[in-house]
Amino acid sequence: MVAVPRALRVEAEWDRLTVVAVVRPECFVLAEPINSTQRRFYGTEGQPSVSVLVDQHANVVRVLTAAGVQVVDVEPTLDLPFQFNVRDAAVVIGSRLIFGRMARPVRRSEPAVLGSALVAESVVTVAAGQLEGGDITVTPDEVFVGLGERTTESGCASLGDLLIGTHKVTPIRLAAGVLHLDVAMNLLSRDVGVLHRPSIVGDLPKSLREVEWIEVTDDEFAEQAANILVLDRETVMLDARHDRLQNALATRGFRCITVQLDEITKVGGGVRCMTLPLARLPEGARGSRSCTS
Repeated sequence: MVAVPRALRVEAEWDRLTVVAVVRPECFVLAEPINSTQRRFYGTEGQPSVSVLVDQHANVVRVLTAAGVQVVDVEPTLDLPFQFNVRDAAVVIGSRLIFGRMARPVRRSEPAVLGSALVAESVVTVAAGQLEGGDITVTPDEVFVGLGERTTESGCASLGDLLIGTHKVTPIRLAAGVLHLDVAMNLLSRDVGVLHRPSIVGDLPKSLREVEWIEVTDDEFAEQAANILVLDRETVMLDARHDRLQNALATRGFRCITVQLDEITKVGGGVRCMTLPLARLPEGARGSRSCTS
């Protein structure tokens, strides 16, 4: 078991990341693809390599540690090949660690295994439906939930029941084939985000229409470009391949820390999917404009 910090707290996606949980991809095996991205590589010469996954994951952990983030290393579990995308199993909202209910049978036990590994004071599990953390975006008074392949209306409603009196829960319907909300849309601050518009069905919620959206192209979307991890209000971590997106972020005052994720993204998802924020602290405004690797 791993003791998590007492000050478990996430109020907004853009607050300074101080503690994050990860699971190393040592137990990954692609016996059968479970999403459209995996199906592109399954059975080909480009099929994900465990050794490269482990190396890229380890580099992300090194970069996080160098940035002053405390990394909680949860031991990987045999027979849970996708566990390293730990974001999907749970989410911290306010001071509660909330475990989801996974859609795919091969991932069903991930929340329970993670729950037995992490020792926290305030823990709860959604009561019904399916709900995965990759479909959840947290803001101080509203939580956005993607409805699609992995999260159902009943799962969204169950989360809403847990958040009565603290947050409004707003669903966002995803287009067919879109794995999670966080591969299509991410808020990087109160007023700036990245978005692959074709992945969203219908209009965005009213509260998101004033956000300045940096549009992600179809090619970038295929490489999980929108799956960005916010380190603080002036710093984001993203895939080194996406120069155009880095430039767009830099012109809006973000410092970009880039990491190699070309193997990680073959599984579906990216740096956001492989990290579970346990604590974020509010801080001042963003301002830097440089990109580093």
